[in-house]
Amino acid sequence: MILPTAWATASGLALASAFAPLDWWWAAALGVAGLGIIARGRTWGRSAWLGFVVGLAFFAPLLHFTVPAMGNALGWVALTITEAAYLALLGAAWSWVSRLGPLDDGRGAGWRGAAARVIALTVLWAAVEELRSSWPWGGFPFGRLAFAMADSPLLPLASIGGVAGLGLLVALIGALLAEAARALRHGPGLGALTALIVAGAAAVAPLAIRMPSQAESGTLRLAAVQGSVADAQASYDRALEVTGKHADETARLAGEIGPGAVDAVVWPENAADLDPRDHYASARRIDRAARVIGAPILVGAVKYEDDARYNDLLLWSPITGAGPYYRKHRPVPFAEHVPLRPWIRRVTTQVDRIGVDMLPGTGPTTLAVPSGSQGRDVPLAIGICFEVAYDDLLRDGVRQGGEAIIIPTNNANFIGTSETGQQIAQGRVQAVAHGRAVLQVSTTGTTAVISPRGVVEQVLPDNEQSSLVADLPLRTTLTIADRLGHWPARLTLIAGALLTITGMVAAGRRRRAARAPRGGYRERRRASGSAHGTGRSSTTRRKRT
Repeated sequence: MILPTAWATASGLALASAFAPLDWWWAAALGVAGLGIIARGRTWGRSAWLGFVVGLAFFAPLLHFTVPAMGNALGWVALTITEAAYLALLGAAWSWVSRLGPLDDGRGAGWRGAAARVIALTVLWAAVEELRSSWPWGGFPFGRLAFAMADSPLLPLASIGGVAGLGLLVALIGALLAEAARALRHGPGLGALTALIVAGAAAVAPLAIRMPSQAESGTLRLAAVQGSVADAQASYDRALEVTGKHADETARLAGEIGPGAVDAVVWPENAADLDPRDHYASARRIDRAARVIGAPILVGAVKYEDDARYNDLLLWSPITGAGPYYRKHRPVPFAEHVPLRPWIRRVTTQVDRIGVDMLPGTGPTTLAVPSGSQGRDVPLAIGICFEVAYDDLLRDGVRQGGEAIIIPTNNANFIGTSETGQQIAQGRVQAVAHGRAVLQVSTTGTTAVISPRGVVEQVLPDNEQSSLVADLPLRTTLTIADRLGHWPARLTLIAGALLTITGMVAAGRRRRAARAPRGGYRERRRASGSAHGTGRSSTTRRKRT
């Protein structure tokens, strides 16, 4: 198993290299192909081990950004092992399914067998990806194949298939490469050539998909303010320092563009280090900034209520003060809240670092911003920080009328890591999936404007106090992906589950047959029946005598 384990490690590293900071998008399909090759046809235990190794080599570098955020490696190790376990499941499932009659090398020869193997591996990979992105506790969608495709020719497919459909296409290309490698082991031939041609065609076909990006209901002029935080922990420990930095940059921008020049200003997640609804000093700083620039401010604030807290994006009017808010729907497990706290505390007291659990918000995933230039309230789809990775959440916001997408985020704890690059890539894919412009605003970076075609049009330097002004095109047309909703993902999960169960049942039958005495069940039954028949005839003859 030494050589297969080494190949599994290489496959996992190929997957990791498809994401930031390297962004070698083409390597994602190679990683899928690698797992498909090494885990096929082995015992389920060995295939599960190889899948687990692929997962470790993939998620360890991908999620290393959690180390500086937590201050130690415990969370990184636990998260890496947890995510790798899903690929262990994939390895086991592929072991069972790849030995089914239509897929088996011996009986599954020819183009039908090849097609069955490609489809099965594609569906299994996509199903496991959907599973880990949604379960448990809302899942963890970082590392989805689609999020590596922001710079690839495959990106336009997101407007039709969403994140799930785009990932399915990447898995399909990987499965085709795996089938080409299998065919080449028997020598060059038509099978390998066909698989490579189909893979190449699948990679460039999405370029033919149109991605309209023009404004359909006017534009919304927004300012994005990046206050910057030199030392995340120290700054948040000093009351109003973070709020002050964003207020100062807002005032500087107002002096540059003049009051009333924008419809609204967007501050990042946690830009108000003290909730202005409960702290007068914080409210005064924000109110002064709103009056100076002559526009409402969308400001991130944490609301404490009883023994819980909530992550809000609050609309602050220069006239009326605190107004409506969006409340984060998907707090991050083990970062913003601790599931199973009493049980996990028996393992580590690190859970006490999260003293108060953040609870999920309810209600719409949109926030309406008054626009003087439009003469109306403009609904915007909102996703706070990691919520940019949740396709269904942003889809809900767009289907509720969101005409652009706003992503306030606080990346102060991820300075100098790959997290910021991964998050921007996620925003680019979501822009195409939903056909909406995306404005991501961060405390430290990356703050960027993304067009509905997934192109970064403006970006602020990381770790600098700065701001930008952008005219976001407002769009109302739903993409095919948004009209299809959750069905592609659910059908993929169902198909993957059915395939896995079928493979498990068949494997169980093979084991029982292998344990049976030589001669087999039918031969023993025939022999038993023959003996029984002889006895009955003998008795009949005696009676007749």
